[in-house]
Formats: sequence, C-alpha cells, structure tokens
Amino acid sequence: MLPVDVDGDGDMDLIAGNAGLNSKLHAPGAQPVRLYYDDFDGNGKKEQLLTYRLRGEEVPFATKQQLEKQMPSLKKKFLLAEDFAKSDLQALAGNAGLDKVTKLEADYFQHVLLVNEGNMNFRLQPLPWAAQLSTYRTAVVVDVNGDKRPDVLLGGNFYENHVELGRNDQDFGTVLMNKGGGRFQTRLLPAGLMSGQVRQLQTIHTKNGKRILAARNNGGLLLLNLQPESVKKTPGNKAG
Repeated sequence: MLPVDVDGDGDMDLIAGNAGLNSKLHAPGAQPVRLYYDDFDGNGKKEQLLTYRLRGEEVPFATKQQLEKQMPSLKKKFLLAEDFAKSDLQALAGNAGLDKVTKLEADYFQHVLLVNEGNMNFRLQPLPWAAQLSTYRTAVVVDVNGDKRPDVLLGGNFYENHVELGRNDQDFGTVLMNKGGGRFQTRLLPAGLMSGQVRQLQTIHTKNGKRILAARNNGGLLLLNLQPESVKKTPGNKAG
C-alpha cells in the first residue's frame, strides 16, 4: 500500500495492490472465493479446500487428483471422476462438514485507489483495466513528465502459483500517469526494461539525477531512468 496525495488536496490517498483480474479466480457479483481449512479426513492433519463459482455453483478449485494427495480417503469415496464431479462440497468435506471449520473469503480482487475524503473516509476507485493484469507488491512515486503531479510506478508479478492457477507474469513495468482529479492513465515501460518478480522499488539520488532501483526475487537489481519517451500509451486506455 502506497500513501500519496494523488489529487493534491493536502491529505494522503492510498494506492492499494491486490490480486488483479487476470486470474482464474474471480468473485462475480460479490460471490466470494472461499478457503475452508480443517482436518476433513480425520488423519490428524489439516487440509485446505479452495472453492470458486462456476456457473453460479460453488465448486472446488483443485482437481480430483490434487485433492486425493491431501485426502487419500477420496480415492475410495469417489472411484470415478464422474462421481467426483457430481458431488457437492459437503460430501467432499466428510464428517467435518463445512459449518464449523475455519472459513476465509475473498470477494474483491482489483487494484484500487483509495481517495481520502477526510475524517477517515475513503472512496474506492479501481485502477484502469491495463493495471489489473498481474499482482503488485510494491510501488513508488515518480514524476515522469515533469508536470508536478505524482505519477506511480508499479512493480509485482508472482511465479510460484500452483500450475492449475498459472503464474502472474504479465507486468513488465506499469506507470500510472496522473491526469489530475484522482484520475490515472496507464503507460507501459518498453519491453524488457523491467521484468521479473519485483519486490521493492526505491528512488535513489545519483550524480546523474534521480533513478529508480528495482529489487527482484531471484533476479538482479535494475536501475531505471524514467523519462517521458521511456513510457508508451496503452491503446484504448482512458483515465479513470
């Protein structure tokens, strides 16, 4: 989360990173993704059961083979994949059921701007669509075009997801260009300028002026010099 006075009214707004919208996991109509956690098969170890909505029905995200690795008892309970597909969550949960187990929910996945309206009231404003394509872990204030408005460089990606979910790798350097009034347009860095799993962005001062230092997970440091010509407009993107 990055505090920054986006609209220039003297109080701090917040850029809040989330999971983004480029994923198999969604919460349509505020129907939450759920994680159930308990010892479902009574073997003394707690298992995770992740669910999402498919055509309005809550179904497990993991396949039959993946769940059987956690709960071997399912192999005998559902001999055929067809039987597993027709079963409901209560049947998968077994004797533990779902009413008394630990349950976590997520019903909002967008990256947002939280506009400070005073008295600890914040208005939620989603970032532009082109800034929703990966996860973000860090951000830093920049002024790419010298207009004295705070722009924001985002950094993220996450590669260690399960193969069924796929890795988040679609951010190659995204700049939120401040258009005033709490509105942003996204700009992209040239391909290859900032890649990998960015975990920290920091402004540093060098003899040649300000630069952005990017630290990456399992990757080397990057030193960025952002100039107006180093970012390009995202086609069809408008300020939100």
